[in-house]
Amino acid sequence: MLFAVLAAFCYSNTVNAGTKNLYKQDFESTSDPAAAGWASPNLAAGMSIQGDEYGNYFVFNVGGNNGRNCYTLWGSDIYTDQLPDGKYHMEFEWTYSANANNQYSTEVTVVSDEAIAVNNGSYVGKEGSQWLFDIRQLDADCNFAINNDDTNTMIVEVGRWYVISLEVDVNTRTVEWSIMDTSRQTTFAEGIRDIPEGTSMLATGINNLNSRYYSECRYDNIKVQVITDYDIANKPTVALTGVDGIERTYTISFDEAEELHLKGTDGQEQTVYYMDCDGMYPYTTSTSGQLEAWTVSGTAESEHVFTDVECIMISLPAATATISAVDEGYSKTYTLTVSNAEIPTQPTLFLEYTFTDENGNVVIHQEDKFSGEKVAVNVKGVLTVNTIAPGFTSATTTVENNREYEIKDDIDFQHITGDAYIEKGFTPMDDLDSDATSGESNWTGRKRMYYSIDTGEVDEEGKAIVETYVVYGPSSQGYEPISRLRRMQSTVDSIAAYTMFAPVYGWYQNVGGVSGSDWNEANATTNYKVYPGIGLLHSGVIGDNEDFKPASMADLSYAPIRVNNTTLGVYGYDEDAFMVVYKIDNYGGGSVHPVFPVGTSPADALSQYKAMHLGGVVEVHSGIETFQLYRVDTAVARVVVLTEKGGTGIEEIRTDKVTFDPNAPVYNLNGVRMNGTLLPGVYVKQGKKFVVK
Repeated sequence: MLFAVLAAFCYSNTVNAGTKNLYKQDFESTSDPAAAGWASPNLAAGMSIQGDEYGNYFVFNVGGNNGRNCYTLWGSDIYTDQLPDGKYHMEFEWTYSANANNQYSTEVTVVSDEAIAVNNGSYVGKEGSQWLFDIRQLDADCNFAINNDDTNTMIVEVGRWYVISLEVDVNTRTVEWSIMDTSRQTTFAEGIRDIPEGTSMLATGINNLNSRYYSECRYDNIKVQVITDYDIANKPTVALTGVDGIERTYTISFDEAEELHLKGTDGQEQTVYYMDCDGMYPYTTSTSGQLEAWTVSGTAESEHVFTDVECIMISLPAATATISAVDEGYSKTYTLTVSNAEIPTQPTLFLEYTFTDENGNVVIHQEDKFSGEKVAVNVKGVLTVNTIAPGFTSATTTVENNREYEIKDDIDFQHITGDAYIEKGFTPMDDLDSDATSGESNWTGRKRMYYSIDTGEVDEEGKAIVETYVVYGPSSQGYEPISRLRRMQSTVDSIAAYTMFAPVYGWYQNVGGVSGSDWNEANATTNYKVYPGIGLLHSGVIGDNEDFKPASMADLSYAPIRVNNTTLGVYGYDEDAFMVVYKIDNYGGGSVHPVFPVGTSPADALSQYKAMHLGGVVEVHSGIETFQLYRVDTAVARVVVLTEKGGTGIEEIRTDKVTFDPNAPVYNLNGVRMNGTLLPGVYVKQGKKFVVK
């Protein structure tokens, strides 16, 4: 390996030789992924730069999306006149966190094609792709195939950092590769790949593909290097890696065969050798000033790096308490969130919270919790939340839970009967009865709505053994199919959109980039579909011909026919009201799955199951907000509106004609049109006054 040779050849700084960094990215100098050279065609929001006690690194997490890719390119110009012997070294550090779905397509590819533009597919499967190294996931056990050879695999340990190293010989057209731990003491896999003719031998970037649903890849210390026959001193990297009160620790990284020189914030100079710290020297100070660092190798001296050091106490951000569930009385669930993204070294943030009732009695007290913690309260009182991290100044959030609420409207789509839907203008369709797992058939094919009955027995680990019963599924397997009704688009004018399920309304679509002015009222309203026992769905179709299939995606008639989301809301309420939306998403996966006690008969359990509310996904909005209903795979089971008890609300809007437009402009009492967030006061919308508190 090149580095072993370099260690023997270039260790002393008295020889005329060195290792030159043609390209280096360690993510210490920026917090912006784009500035660090990374891009994603379809999920830029999935990219971030995070940090720990060892420094910063690049992260790509697809979240709740299907497979997505990102890539970084440094191009071929870095090699110009730099490869006299036709050899160079490339390496990077990489770690992987497994996805939460049955799609296993995560892939890392070192590419030699500067025009790379891969959208969510395997790079090695792209026609004409040029690549030097590839590692691709095969299964849930994290078996990864190397260089597109399913017989050459290694198990990737989730969360472990690996060093992927390539020694490239342009003349012999070979890549000697290895996968090691970060200490370089253990090699997990290695080999030599012969590169086919026609493929460029110059590595120009990395393409990363993550498989769907919360898979995550991280990268650090990407390098392209060459051996020189003259002295080279590479610029060191200075990273803030520790904060303890006013004390700061900076880790200064430098390469083998170099010695580090630095002048501290106190003005004192010192020299550090690679063997003393393995190239990562921790500098600690409690004195504000400027830290200066550079390297020397033989007769060469690197560019000097200057870092301003400010030794002051750093305050943590206050947590945000968002109402994520609300019920009658004082019952609310607060979700506590706080981010360390803007805090140096991105420390782990702990939450300590206390809820006291109106008499000052402590009802809840918890410590060492994390962002995302949910706090359920049901009495009047005060919630106090402290954000804590060792070495930082804590912050406090105080929330008064002092408003009592009552239910004003409850639209229970799940339990509206088929006959009641028919009275609202819906017509029956064929039952949804299929064992296929694609499109709408997923609702029965995946059998995701079920309940269980406790058997009274336990397994070897002491866990209760239950028997599970599927509610809806294909009749060919003995299950109950799903009944369906729909109301065609041509019958849903603007009045019907507001009156069918008042105060819940559906409204116009802006489809496929076609502006609303290009549509008349008949063909711009929502197409409705319902499953009695489940809820209201959005068919994804605008137009009566639901079975229309475009000849191709390029067919211009596709855009007016298909749409992914429809917008719903409630009218007659102000921003002080709560709209609680209960959804069943992922073709039934977002429903609740109760366990009934020992002795319950399947028939009784089924009856209880159908009587309960199955919307396991809960969204809380204000009375003037809207929510989205995604096509086909999501149903709205219930919409509940709560207002402050004893409050007067706002004037009731008639439901026999449309008088409310959620997109209408807002004016103050002087007639000035308002934009952005409204400050407390009285405003006018469509001729009606409302109050912002």
